[in-house]
Amino acid sequence: MKTQRQLEEQLQSLFARCPDLCGFAIRAEAEDLFVSDIGISPRLSAEQYGEIYQDIAQTLGELLEQEPAAGEWLRDRTFARTLH
Repeated sequence: MKTQRQLEEQLQSLFARCPDLCGFAIRAEAEDLFVSDIGISPRLSAEQYGEIYQDIAQTLGELLEQEPAAGEWLRDRTFARTLH
């Protein structure tokens, strides 16, 4: 199993690819995980928002494909860009 650090690195890469992404949440319903509460600044067009959503979904899908146990780590968590 990948370490939590490796999973966090994949999410950091997502934030690096999507500079307008401030954060997002993963909510669970039964066995399914859903991306919710996507924060984007500045406000983008619907198309740009859709592209960021797709990037999040693809990143999480790949992560879960590589490491199915990551679902428990992702469940009901919020991920935010770290500001320095």
